[in-house]
Amino acid sequence: HLLGQPEIEEYFTKLIQRVVGKSWGQCKGEVVVVRKWLASFSGDNVRNLSRSFGLPGDHFGQETRGYRWPFGGVCVITPFNFPLEIPCIQTLSALFM
Repeated sequence: HLLGQPEIEEYFTKLIQRVVGKSWGQCKGEVVVVRKWLASFSGDNVRNLSRSFGLPGDHFGQETRGYRWPFGGVCVITPFNFPLEIPCIQTLSALFM
């Protein structure tokens, strides 16, 4: 993972610190949160988000099925004090579906 490399983590930490008046630890924490979130959604976790479901009905032969499909555009409005974490997590969550 590229965000796990020290020089890239430091680069993004410096960028965040230039935009937002936060301490080094807070800026680095934002990069670490994004890295851990991306790592947790790699593999089968994204596939499990769009899983369908089925429920038995009250009568013989009756059933309910639900399917999760993406259905439109995405717009992310975020606060200025989290320039990497919130846009990254919200945008990629929408794109994963």
